Amino acid sequence: MNFSLEKTYNYLAALICLSIPFMTYAKAFVNICMICLFLIMVFSHNKDKVINIVNQKFFKALAIFLIFIVIYSLFNGSFFEDFTESRKIAQIILLLILFSFVNDKRFLIYGFVTGVLVSSLITDLNILTYYFNSSDLLISKSSVEDLFITQRLYLGFFVVISIVLLSFLFQISNRNKQKVFYALLILFFIFSLFLISSRSAILIAFLVLLITIIYKSKSVFTIGVLLASLVIFSTIIITNKNLSNRFLYSQDSVRTSFIEKIKTHEPRYDIWKFSLQIFDEENLGFFGLGTYKTQKLLVEKYKLMPIDKRKNWFIQRNFNTHNQYIDIILSFGFLGLILFAVFIREIILKTYKNVYSLNLILSLILFLVIENLFHRQLGSFILALTIVIAVHIINSQNEKDISS
Repeated sequence: MNFSLEKTYNYLAALICLSIPFMTYAKAFVNICMICLFLIMVFSHNKDKVINIVNQKFFKALAIFLIFIVIYSLFNGSFFEDFTESRKIAQIILLLILFSFVNDKRFLIYGFVTGVLVSSLITDLNILTYYFNSSDLLISKSSVEDLFITQRLYLGFFVVISIVLLSFLFQISNRNKQKVFYALLILFFIFSLFLISSRSAILIAFLVLLITIIYKSKSVFTIGVLLASLVIFSTIIITNKNLSNRFLYSQDSVRTSFIEKIKTHEPRYDIWKFSLQIFDEENLGFFGLGTYKTQKLLVEKYKLMPIDKRKNWFIQRNFNTHNQYIDIILSFGFLGLILFAVFIREIILKTYKNVYSLNLILSLILFLVIENLFHRQLGSFILALTIVIAVHIINSQNEKDISS
């Protein structure tokens, strides 16, 4: 790849990463950029680089998982119904190659962090304006979609990933001005994390903090630091009205039991309950139902809900299982989950020796507990990007260790 093509490739990849938080509005633009990247990669004739990527164990594991899904859907007679899921996984494989072709991965990091920064700034301003014009410090559910440029669940996750990436940049930087800049950005993202009140992101961020403290601390005060972090974390949640309602459902004064509050206010309680019912009723084992049939059965379960308003909301939103692991078991059985677990295992084995790489992958694994990334194009991009950057960080460390 000549210099001009290489430069164009880097900037196109950076534009894709910058657009990820705005995928709802920029889907066509991102697809055009991805096609351009593919054409440049093909014309570069760099077979050795492709072979190097394809030979990675985690890449082979994901490819085997995709092949299994395609073959299974053919035998199951659901190839066309389940094609969307297969296409998303195939897109992840393609993106792993395309992002890996970027010779300077800082373009990926800067592009993504810039996109998250812009989305966070706009969202933060919207929320602060809402608070300024409202006497209530709780964001009403009807206002959430208007205030958030990126869906709250994903924006929170993107902020956590950005904090990890900025922490990595802070560590490797040799310039004091850069360190100050990265530190200020980290502080801003931490502020945004609590302002947007994404429960999953705050919990993942807290776990990432604990892992980092354990990983880096060589002192006998580690336990004290961990306890202090837990106290600060709990205090913020309890004293902040919005966070208290999001985590503890404090606004619900009718129900005294925390479990009952979860059953009433948390959609995933019903979604996961119905998913387990489908698992039992269909006698699933080694093989599954396929993604289309799984979703169809879930909607049939929603129709049985006794409260019309909640039932109609579930049906209108067409909620999937909101758990990638449950979705794989229902759709492709335990064999599918085993193959996916092998892919996860290979990624962990590849990245666990660096705390930043490990935090990226663990954040991704935890996020899959509450979201189906394979059901959204946005999921394909963030999964591929996170893996490529995590592998880049660990490879950078290995190169540094060899040269030192």
